[in-house]
Parts: sequence; structure tokens; C-alpha cells
Amino acid sequence: MKKITLSEYLAGEGTQKQLADALGIQQTAVSQMARSGRNIEVTIYANGRIEAHEIRKLPAKPKRYAA
Repeated sequence: MKKITLSEYLAGEGTQKQLADALGIQQTAVSQMARSGRNIEVTIYANGRIEAHEIRKLPAKPKRYAA
């Protein structure tokens, strides 16, 4: 198992189209993820399976308090 960032994957492991096909999404979605600067981690398993996860703080949005 190998975990790398989305930018590292696109720089050396594969193309946006290859990643999109492996994840079952459109290439444009991968392009948008890459351009947005989101913290996406790509996991490549020994059997070739690929997963991607977004790493975010919890809670993602701060609570809004009533005035």
C-alpha cells in the first residue's frame, strides 16, 4: 500500500484520466480537485486498486453562534 498526495500521483504515477477511471468519476472532477488545492490523499494498493480521500479538520466548518 502506498499513500501519496494527489499532486504527487499526477506528477509521477498516472494521468487525470487514469485516476478518474479507477475511481469511477469524470476526468473533469479530478481536474477540479487538482486545481482547487484540496488536501486529497491517493492510496494505491498492491493489487492495483486505487482510493482517494480528502483530509479535512473536524468540524469542517466552525459553529455559528447567535448574537
